[in-house]
Amino acid sequence: MKNITSPDGTPIAFETKGSGPLLIIITGALNTHNFGVPGDLAPLLQDNFTVLTYDRRGRGESGDTTPYAIYKELEDILALIKHNGGQAYLFGHSAGAALALFAAAEFPDEILKVAAYEPPMGGGWLERVLTNQLIHWIRKQVAKGENLAVVTRFMRFVGMDEELIAETLAGEHGQTIIDMAGTIAYEAKIQNASSYFLKSHAQDLTQPVLILAGTKSFKTAPGIMVDFTHAIPMAESNLLAGQTHTFEPEVIAPILKEFFLRS
Repeated sequence: MKNITSPDGTPIAFETKGSGPLLIIITGALNTHNFGVPGDLAPLLQDNFTVLTYDRRGRGESGDTTPYAIYKELEDILALIKHNGGQAYLFGHSAGAALALFAAAEFPDEILKVAAYEPPMGGGWLERVLTNQLIHWIRKQVAKGENLAVVTRFMRFVGMDEELIAETLAGEHGQTIIDMAGTIAYEAKIQNASSYFLKSHAQDLTQPVLILAGTKSFKTAPGIMVDFTHAIPMAESNLLAGQTHTFEPEVIAPILKEFFLRS
């Protein structure tokens, strides 16, 4: 693992594998540079890309500087790009997909293309109120040391059954996951921001964008995919049969290769 320092002084840990154009993988909740999406997907891409995986702030070996702001995460991405050649492709999953889209709007010269798998979308005012209440609850529970309760509730929310939850938390990454409980509040903030981005900034993207979703994921995922595809000028979409919110890397990898390497 290497480290860079983000503009607000936060150390961000990352590693690179492979060779070729730079491709940064941006994770969703409770993933690190080598656990979850990055750990499974990077080996399938490193023959064609220099694949950069990193611990988002508050996760793994990266630091965290309060107060949290979404723009700080965008600055983290830009710092990683500047440290590794100056331009990059981005692939984001879940909240990481939203961050990839936000970053592309902010830094059009540095980000060449974006693929986004199931970015979250905040609902109406009632859902925003409920999300803000969830953020408050997470912070309160983490302050009391109830990280396990926060993580378990989130895992149930995303559809994990009790056996899988127990197996995951008992594994080698279990304590790392529990330690990341406070960052679930960051994901909630990103979800709330996605609706505003869709209405106010999505049309400003100038890069090619690929929006992905699975047919066996959340019921809202295909509709959100369509909304983003219609709002972004150079967007295309692909609804993947049989894929859940936790996709199969072997299905996604060839799609990403074709999109990013296309002239």
